[in-house]
Amino acid sequence: MSTPLEVNLIRRIAMGDTLRRRAASHGQHEALVEFIDDERVAIDFATLNQRVNQLVRGLREKGIKQGDRIAILGANTSQMLTALLSCFKGGFTAVPINYVQNPTDVEYNIEHSGAVAVFADAILQPLVNQVTANIDRSFLLASLAGEATDGVISIDALLAGQDNSEVEDIIIEDDDVAQIMYTSGTTARPKGVMLSHKNIYIATLNTVISIGANKNSTAHPAVLPLFHITAELFALVSLHLGAKVVLQNGFNPATVLALIESEKLKFAILLPLMWKAMLGSPTLDQHDYSSMQIGMYGMAPMDAPTLNQLSEVFGCPFTTGSGQTEINGVSTVMDTHWVGKKEGNIWGGGSITSDQAVMDDQGKLLPPGEIGEVVWRCPQVMLGYYRNEEATQEAQAFGWHHSGDIGYIDDDGQFCFVDRKKDIVKSGGENVSSVKVESCILACEGVANVGVIGLPHEHWGEAVTAVVSRKPDAQLDEQAIIAHCKTELGGFETPKRVIILEQLPMTATGKVKKHLLRQEYAKLFEGEG
Repeated sequence: MSTPLEVNLIRRIAMGDTLRRRAASHGQHEALVEFIDDERVAIDFATLNQRVNQLVRGLREKGIKQGDRIAILGANTSQMLTALLSCFKGGFTAVPINYVQNPTDVEYNIEHSGAVAVFADAILQPLVNQVTANIDRSFLLASLAGEATDGVISIDALLAGQDNSEVEDIIIEDDDVAQIMYTSGTTARPKGVMLSHKNIYIATLNTVISIGANKNSTAHPAVLPLFHITAELFALVSLHLGAKVVLQNGFNPATVLALIESEKLKFAILLPLMWKAMLGSPTLDQHDYSSMQIGMYGMAPMDAPTLNQLSEVFGCPFTTGSGQTEINGVSTVMDTHWVGKKEGNIWGGGSITSDQAVMDDQGKLLPPGEIGEVVWRCPQVMLGYYRNEEATQEAQAFGWHHSGDIGYIDDDGQFCFVDRKKDIVKSGGENVSSVKVESCILACEGVANVGVIGLPHEHWGEAVTAVVSRKPDAQLDEQAIIAHCKTELGGFETPKRVIILEQLPMTATGKVKKHLLRQEYAKLFEGEG
């Protein structure tokens, strides 16, 4: 009769086992490629798996136990992914942290998660020292680089002398927490999204099927930051299928174009502004892109002419989709048949594992064409928010995950995004879509970016306000922008004021930090009736 451990090993879905399987089937294939001081450095699946096994044992030797939380503050490097995968395999809970947040939020993420160990890049060590000094518990501090300082052990030291054979002496259940990833906290304190091993495992498989990829078409450049769910998910997708991840820190159009040819990349997911920058690169015609099989864009819509040009240049279909940290990445994907053929910010239909619907505030599912909140049900939905039962119940009301995104489903089953629920501006009794106003303003010559917000106003309740940034050397005029809006928008939608800045506050994934704009200009209309 099997022991409990043996039973678990037979059926287990732990994310760490994915790497073990690929080390067995693709041992000598490249898993990670990075460029260190312009030198190409590759790690194959067998070596990566051995390093992960060693790190699990090194952490255990330092007293880290199954279930302990480990915070990771690292750029897109092999060491960062080694630490993440070690958490998955060792039964530790990973806490990837957005290190470009303000120090207060970084400290909150580490404190709230209960992390007892922190991995960080050397350049981030002063930040880690600062925030952990304010938290009343002991930490194992580790450098992701080979360097060590007083009180900080290097990852190499944790690896040194450890057995690299497979880690088999641990039971990881499907619903054990694999990671806690904190939301951006744009309206309140960041919330810790608990994702299980099953959540992540199913998400990797769902993503491949839903975007029409396969095990031969997922080698890709990791350009978006790995502390974000989208970048992490697609890195795990590639590793799950035995494809390489080419790690990049920051985005350079010419570099990515060259990598597609030199690394024979087959897939890329980038922000629309990144794809457009590549189309505008002077090196665009200097490379062979015949390896590309799928392109994907997210976070914002793209116009049909640009999508057509992308398909012509890269010789592959393009698609888009959406999701959230709470739904573990991709929950809705547009079939390539519809790309560029529908007007509006279309996200697509529910992914292969997702039920997608639109719901009103009373929990009633709405028919096509009616506007409400998009909701999902699927195996990727988070376990809940860590130490925040009230927020968990609110997000999972009526048995569906509530996205906070407003829109409608059209007659073809495609979701059209209207706005974030919290970004709808309520002006003079009318609901104004900030996205619609932003699209109008982005058409103005010289506008680089825009964030539309509602600000307190004695008469209107909220006044539609646009905060724009200019393109280099461009001259912008507030009244000219307002005049343009009047020709395209209704009177209630036209901004009452336009604020022009050199640069807008942005998240690491290219979103405008509207909460900061609301704070900064909260009193702009004070005294106006």
